[in-house]
Amino acid sequence: MSVTAEDLRRAIENLIDAKLHDALYRPGGLERLRAHRISGVASPDICNAERKLDDVLIELTAPPAPVSAYRRRPRAKIESMELVSTD
Repeated sequence: MSVTAEDLRRAIENLIDAKLHDALYRPGGLERLRAHRISGVASPDICNAERKLDDVLIELTAPPAPVSAYRRRPRAKIESMELVSTD
């Protein structure tokens, strides 16, 4: 599976939305965000959004899978008929 710019954009927006929702709609949201910056402990929504962004970034920066350099040998002649390779 290849990661597109759209996947990266969605992951970033999801993290921003989770942090804004936590800060604006939950009691003590700004204090929780400040504590998250200091201690690294966050609400489950923010942790999930960070994990999804990390997964997208890891997949985006991962080297491509190696392509096999295997090539088939041409087929031998059978009964005076020459078979053509599909390569």
